[in-house]
Amino acid sequence: MKKSASLILAVSAVFFLGGCGYQASKQIPPVQIPGQSAQTGASTVGEASTVAIKNFSFSPSTLTVKAGTTVTWTNEDSAAHTIKSDTFGSGELSNGQQFDFKFEKAGSFDYSCAIHPSMTGKIIVE
Repeated sequence: MKKSASLILAVSAVFFLGGCGYQASKQIPPVQIPGQSAQTGASTVGEASTVAIKNFSFSPSTLTVKAGTTVTWTNEDSAAHTIKSDTFGSGELSNGQQFDFKFEKAGSFDYSCAIHPSMTGKIIVE
């Protein structure tokens, strides 16, 4: 009886210690956020980036993306807003509506809301 208890204890210790060593050596992969690269958190080519329209402002007010990125503006205000630029523009967006634009070329693109001109933003395309 003592031999079987000692054997069970020894086998349990081996499994327990072996299991702990295995767990400690496991690498947990980083979490990838859609629209961002795993290393820098910057937007990646062909991915989507978002701008929220809330509290009568664009958030973020300046967004840097790579060429080929589609930016989506979403109106989270109860008031209607627009996105107006020399290069792109939306119609009137009610609460919950979105506007998408794919930035193909590098440059700096200022925009505003045609209804509320004090609302301004900028997209920088690298």
